[in-house]
Order: sequence, then structure tokens, then C-alpha cells
Amino acid sequence: MPGGSGAGPAGGRVGGPGGRPADVFARAARLREEGVPFVLATVVRAERPTSARPGAKAIVLEGGEVRGFVGGTCVRPAVRRESLRALADGAPRLLRISPDAPPEGTEAEEGVLAEHMACVSGGALDIHLEPFLPARKLLLAGSSPVVESLAALGEALGLEVRSAEPAGGEAALAEAAAGAFVVVAGHGEGEWAALKAGLGAENARYVGLVASPRRAAAVRERLAGMGLSAQEIAPLRSPAGLDLGAESPGEIAVSILAEIVEIERRGKRACRPPAPDAAGPAPAAAPEVPAAAPENPAVAEEPPAAGGAAPVGISLGPTPERRDPICGMTVSADSPHRVTRDGETFFFCCAGCRETFEAARPA
Repeated sequence: MPGGSGAGPAGGRVGGPGGRPADVFARAARLREEGVPFVLATVVRAERPTSARPGAKAIVLEGGEVRGFVGGTCVRPAVRRESLRALADGAPRLLRISPDAPPEGTEAEEGVLAEHMACVSGGALDIHLEPFLPARKLLLAGSSPVVESLAALGEALGLEVRSAEPAGGEAALAEAAAGAFVVVAGHGEGEWAALKAGLGAENARYVGLVASPRRAAAVRERLAGMGLSAQEIAPLRSPAGLDLGAESPGEIAVSILAEIVEIERRGKRACRPPAPDAAGPAPAAAPEVPAAAPENPAVAEEPPAAGGAAPVGISLGPTPERRDPICGMTVSADSPHRVTRDGETFFFCCAGCRETFEAARPA
């Protein structure tokens, strides 16, 4: 049966304790409260013989731990693998495990990830995988019409909007900036603590400053005078937002949130240049770009997990990818951030890395 050699729920607590739906929901509620990412796997259709029935549920954590029961040894590897991919891209998916899965390389039904059932006893399962990720935080610093517009539009996008209050102290501000999209728009007031907190947070997803190009340059210079290294300052996006020709506070807020959405949908964090060699000094300006063209190689698609068949149906393989020569991040070949030098095209994860490259290797 799909579920393999493991007994069903009647034979014991297969897949870990808490196999009943009520237990799974209780655990899911605790994980949501604690801000822990997980995938809720639910059997939505079953063709006998199967050891899991419609409505069976399990939770899959970032480390691959499966709590609950949606199938045994023939099912769990595929559920675990696709759940981890769902956590990575934030998108739900429908996984069909069946001996009648189409041959590799052929198209399956639209919206279905088809996985071949390896167990000889047959049966089939459709399992819906829904990722639950921590709330996305939008940390706003300053008092201005742009901040007011960002707060209203951010809530409409489902962001958890927070205010950067200096009264909370540096430690509280650093904690608020962790994993957040940080936007500073105080026109010179109440900005420095938020900028330092956002740029100092290793996992801040975005740090933007609403300012003119001239003021942005002055802010970067002052941040350097406050002790921040060039590497720490590099992720700062200013002027913040996509170049939409925005003029009013509402339009500027839209351009900033559009940039945040672009970053999030591309699955990229606001990038940091690679750390300097421990034996050498920290860079005083832009990271060094070799005079010779650095490698910008294609990145091979990750092979299937050991013991699991390669998925067919919806293609999970990305478009050809390249390596950002500044920060080392994997970049899709359709990235709009690119520069051609001496007949060779280099791809970048964001405008910041592209600008760093252009500054070091002007045309």
C-alpha cells in the first residue's frame, strides 16, 4: 500500500506522535504563535489500497521532521522533499503519488506535481502541501506622509506593520529589524538608529531610505563616519523603490512596496557583498572586482533527493541560472539586473550589486 511497510494509524503512531488531525491542528497553532515555519500536508484524495485516508494530516518542519501521518515509507520522502521546496518558495502545491504517473519528461495535469509510486501494491494519493511562514514584517522609521501611505498599503498587502520607536532602545530595535523589510522615511529625523539596526541585522530582507540621490550619498558617508563598513552599508537602497516616476507620497509608497514584492517573489534577500578575507582589511569602498572577467557560470539543477524519483509534470527546474560576481548569490538568467563588459554579460541579484560592479568596472 502507499505507506509501504509502515502500519497505518491503527498500527501505531507512524511518522511521530500527534498523528490525529486534532493533534496536528494544535501543534500547527503553537507553531504559528511561535513564528516557526512549517508545511501542513493534507490527503485530499486516495485510491485504495492506501494506508492514509482523505483528511489525514501531517506537519513538515524546516529540518525535514514529519509529525502526523499522510503515508508511509513510499510516500514520506516525496512529501518531505516537496514540503521543503514549498517552504523555500512559499507556494502551495498538489502532490499526486501514483503508479500511473506520466513518464518523466511528459506533461502532467495542470497544477499537479506527479510522482511515481514505487510501492508494488499500488494505490494513489493526492496530498495538498500548504506552507505557513512567519508574518512578513514592515518596519517603518520616521514621521511623514510616505510612512503613513506605507503603513496603509503594507497592511493591505498582509504585512505586519511596525513602527521603529527609538524609546525601545537599540536592542529592541535590532530585534524588530531582524527578518524585516525596513523603510526609513523621516526626512532626516529619527532615521539613524533605524538605519543602523536594519543594516546591522544579518537577516534584514530589505533596507530602504527615502531620499534624493545627493542626500543618499551624504547619508552613506555619515554612516561610514559612524563606524559602519562599506560592506555593511552596501545593502542600503536609496533612493528606495522601483523607478516608476513616482512623485506623490502614495506613489512613492507604491514604488517601494513594488520593489519589496519583486525581491520577495524572486526569492532573493537584499544581498550583502561577500565578507572580506579574514586576514585582510575590510574594504574601504566597493568590493574589488577582478580586472579579468569573473566567472558567471550556469548553476546545475539540484538532483533529486536520494531514494526519491525525479518529479515529473510541473517543472520545478528554474530557468538557466548564473552566479552574481559580487555577492555570489544564484541569479536567474532572466534577471533584469545585468551588465555587459567586453562582450560578456554579468547577472546580478539586485540593483545594489549591479551598481557596485559598475562602479568598480566602468564602461
